[in-house]
Parts: sequence; structure tokens; C-alpha cells
Amino acid sequence: MRLTVGPHRPSVYWRRRALVAIGLAVLVLLGWLAVRGSGGSKPAAVSSTPAAASGQPAPVTSAPGDLASPSFVQATPDPSTTPSMVHSPPPSNVAPCGDDQIAVTVTTSPSPGVVGGTFTFSVAIVSTAGDWCSRDLGSGAQEVRVLRDGALMYSSDDCSSGRTSDVRAFAAGDAVRYRYTWSSYRITPHNCTLAKTPAQPGTYQVVARVGTKVSAPVDFIINR
Repeated sequence: MRLTVGPHRPSVYWRRRALVAIGLAVLVLLGWLAVRGSGGSKPAAVSSTPAAASGQPAPVTSAPGDLASPSFVQATPDPSTTPSMVHSPPPSNVAPCGDDQIAVTVTTSPSPGVVGGTFTFSVAIVSTAGDWCSRDLGSGAQEVRVLRDGALMYSSDDCSSGRTSDVRAFAAGDAVRYRYTWSSYRITPHNCTLAKTPAQPGTYQVVARVGTKVSAPVDFIINR
């Protein structure tokens, strides 16, 4: 059976068909290699988590409350430098105020408070002297204590980072007030570390001290 048509010998046409078949085979092979080269190796996996997420701080696991080291914060200006005070400047040499020449009182807010809450103690220091006198109001001289049934639970001295001195001059009747914040998770005597559990419901007392002058104890309540 002859499958060639034309003036040439059959071998010429067979060679032409072979060349066409080889060309088609080469094209198919090149196409297959191209497809394999583009999809054969997978890119490295990229995390779906945004880059910023890896820089987020770890969750805080400390007990709630006031985490920073507490300190005394003056709530009213220095009485010797307040323009509204109607008196002459203090003399160059002001005698120290004796304990009988100042009054120290303390109040608590809130009271009652709640378990795990933070409480602000307001300490007022008033001169009862008849003339100018001076008193050290630095962190080394001031202290607040939290007690329960007379037993010490907390002292601000345990969290004091430095015992500084700050001598202030008082005219007769001058007053200055300080605030101190206490976390009810600070309940271990002689230790500033936050406890795992806060002070439990009950009645507590706070006492303020300025040097050797100590206020009367004041009750405050913690409720559930």
C-alpha cells in the first residue's frame, strides 16, 4: 500500500514526515520543561501573622493594682512659696518645728473600697506654732502604715527607693498635703512585692508619720 503522492520517490516523503514528527516532539518536550520549571519548586512559606504581632509585649501576669513603686506626691504647694499666702518671707534662720508644733492627719479614699482595689491616703501637715518653724517633709521623714487589728501589713518605707530630705518653712497656720497610693496587693510586711491575692474584706487602719510625729489611726473598710 502506497501512502505517498507526488513526483518524488517515497523515501523523500517519509523523511519529511519524520522531520515534522521530530519537530512536534521537540515542541511538546520544551513546553513540558517550561511548565515543570515554573511550578516544580515551591517558595518558602510566609507566615500569615503580621510582622507587628511578633513585636507585641507578652501579657502582664502580675497581680492587678498599682504596679509602679508608690511615692508621696505633694497635693498642695510649698507654703513658704505660695503667692496666695499672706505673710512675709521666712527669716534666714528658722527653728525646727517640734512635734507639739505640727498636726498630722490622714484620710482614705475610697472607704469603703473593694477587694483588689487601690486606695489613696491623703496626709495633711499643719503648723500649730505661733511663729515660723521648719520641718523635714522628704521621703525619708514621711511614712504611711497599713495595719489590721494592730498588726503591721504594709509600710511605705518598704517601697521607698531613696530617703531624701526636704526641709520646708511654715508660717503659723500653714498647711501642706501629700497623697500616697496603696495597692491592696501590697500586704506583706517589710516587702514591696505585690502578693498573688489582695487584702481580704474587713476593717483596716492607716497611720501617717512625719519624723517622730505620728497621726491618730484612721479606719477604712474593704468590702467584697
